[in-house]
Amino acid sequence: MEAKRSIPAEMTIRPYQASDYSGCIRAFEGNHPEFFADHEKAEFQELLNGLSESNKEEPVCYYVVEIENQIAACAGFYFPDNQPATAGLVWGMVAREFHRKGIGKQLLTFRLNKIQELRPGASVILDTTQLSFPFFEKLGFRITQITKDFYAPGLDRYDMILAPPVVPV
Repeated sequence: MEAKRSIPAEMTIRPYQASDYSGCIRAFEGNHPEFFADHEKAEFQELLNGLSESNKEEPVCYYVVEIENQIAACAGFYFPDNQPATAGLVWGMVAREFHRKGIGKQLLTFRLNKIQELRPGASVILDTTQLSFPFFEKLGFRITQITKDFYAPGLDRYDMILAPPVVPV
């Protein structure tokens, strides 16, 4: 069994910049076709291209993890207009060469903390595949729905939620 490698000491999580585009695309390509369907690359590119637009209805807060001037991971979240007590996670991925180092967990924790800072008490929703749902389940998310072959044949969609903790009155 391969031992989990440690998180690199010089890891920075910062907001996405247009100059991060190629590093994020490399992260996507390194995870394709195992974790992403063919058609999703164009959708991801559209998201990245639109991040600088300030007139979006549901703006996305998007971040990158930088290690030694390389994009090691990227991920974001948004607040749906029609669900004021909810945040949605989007396009989270760790570049293949950085898998199993704890970077994904740190980036997820960063996003969850940022969401609670901006919208205290918000539930967090996401959709992922059967390959990634155990990662989220270990961190407290629960499955709300499974749709077989949603993304592509063999890539099922798992809708998940992380409800805020109930505070006793």
